[in-house]
Amino acid sequence: MPANPAIGTTAMTPLFYSYKNSLALRLVALVALAAILAVFLNAIFSRWSVSKEADARTLNLIQDVFAADKTSSLLLFAHPDLFITTSELEWPRTIYSLRLRLGKLASIDALSSTITRPLLDLGGGNTRASYEARVTFETGPAQISVDYVLSDNELLVTEFSVLSGALSR
Repeated sequence: MPANPAIGTTAMTPLFYSYKNSLALRLVALVALAAILAVFLNAIFSRWSVSKEADARTLNLIQDVFAADKTSSLLLFAHPDLFITTSELEWPRTIYSLRLRLGKLASIDALSSTITRPLLDLGGGNTRASYEARVTFETGPAQISVDYVLSDNELLVTEFSVLSGALSR
């Protein structure tokens, strides 16, 4: 039986177009996966950079306020939410009172954090960081809590509190 070249060519054409479509779909899928991967890597990197900045800011803040007697560090990076319960003018007196009752800062023993950052920051969600530091003062152990919000690429303190047995006496 002789081969009909026209039938063979017609039969092969849909497979050839199917292969081209398949290659195009693969390329689109690869580009989409690369874009998704880029978004996730950006989110991870930005979270990591916020974490590093907040770690350093928290350690410096605790040392400035309790070891170097600088209340200005707290007020310099204060968010308006910090002044809801204690007015801006009362913070220096509050810190001074804490230092008198707790004594000198002996050591910063541990630092733990929780960072909340939206995956796609489209202006709707805020990046927040919560820190708890276990410290030792002359009067004994204490826990210092510091909360931050990222506002205009600056970490600002929204809450600052100290829990200690020496404060309850």
